[in-house]
Amino acid sequence: MFGENLLIKFWDTLTKEGIGSLASPWQIKREGKAHVDVRRHEMLTMAQTEIDAQQIKEGTKKLLPNGTVEHIDNKDHDESNLNLKNVSLKIEQQEKATKIQQEIHVNKTIHLAEKELLRSKQNPSDKDVDPDWILRWHEYAKNLKNEDLRQIWAKTLAGEVTSPGSYSLRTLEFIKNLSQEEALAISKLGQFLLKGVIFQCSTLEKEGIDFNFLLQMDELGILNGVQGGFGDLSAIELVMTSQENNKYSTTLINKNLALLIQAEDPNKELTLSCYQTSKIGAELLSLGDFKPNKKYMIELGQKIKAKGFDVEIASWEQTHADRGQYSNPQPIN
Repeated sequence: MFGENLLIKFWDTLTKEGIGSLASPWQIKREGKAHVDVRRHEMLTMAQTEIDAQQIKEGTKKLLPNGTVEHIDNKDHDESNLNLKNVSLKIEQQEKATKIQQEIHVNKTIHLAEKELLRSKQNPSDKDVDPDWILRWHEYAKNLKNEDLRQIWAKTLAGEVTSPGSYSLRTLEFIKNLSQEEALAISKLGQFLLKGVIFQCSTLEKEGIDFNFLLQMDELGILNGVQGGFGDLSAIELVMTSQENNKYSTTLINKNLALLIQAEDPNKELTLSCYQTSKIGAELLSLGDFKPNKKYMIELGQKIKAKGFDVEIASWEQTHADRGQYSNPQPIN
């Protein structure tokens, strides 16, 4: 299956640090059960456990020493009896409930990361994930409650296992402080990211990427130097040289689409105006589960063609962290 090698590396990485309590693929295989059935059962069990943990926190259930829970009889539950023993027992129950909830949050995120890796067609890197990175990820992931943000953390883990070093500790800290509204705004920008920059095109403003939006991304630290002067958009000039020696050839990739750019002269240079992402911005934008904006890609291709290049738009499949393959190229008119 796709991603099987990645999955082995994924679980090796988690097992080394003792993170998560879902059954590993080799445990599932040893028991002779279907992977999907085991995960479905685990999700159902976690859903009930999450309900129990919340009720323990609310004081309507208590956790017994044997690991089971039972309802608390209201007539035996006297909130006014604030002696040391009762307070201590209440604190102990709430701390246990919190730890249970945290373990569930981590396992839910691991489950999403596993699904992400199973869809991948990339091969794992030979490098190992930094143990400090994994421990920091775990520390942040255990307090996740928002489903949209959990998806980001799952993609971060999957991406780091696929290509260690993809996401810095600073990026993890940034994501930890991100609100849901900010995450949604950032994801809006991701459909326009190529080569770590956002190229200037009229499509941007038509899609709501205007000066105020770009300035907001600058203030968040996603873009660099948007405001060069009062009310002006500050763009940089990106110069792209050939990736081949006998002719001009370069590729601009956005998720599953690519612009194939060629010219006869290998010394020719392609210059385009763009807004530059910060290092954190580039890492964060790569996490979005979005499709590339095809209108933007076509308009960009037309701008490049007007500069004397032959341009085709093609489907793209990433096969490794640093390379992939294209198919079905169509000329840009």
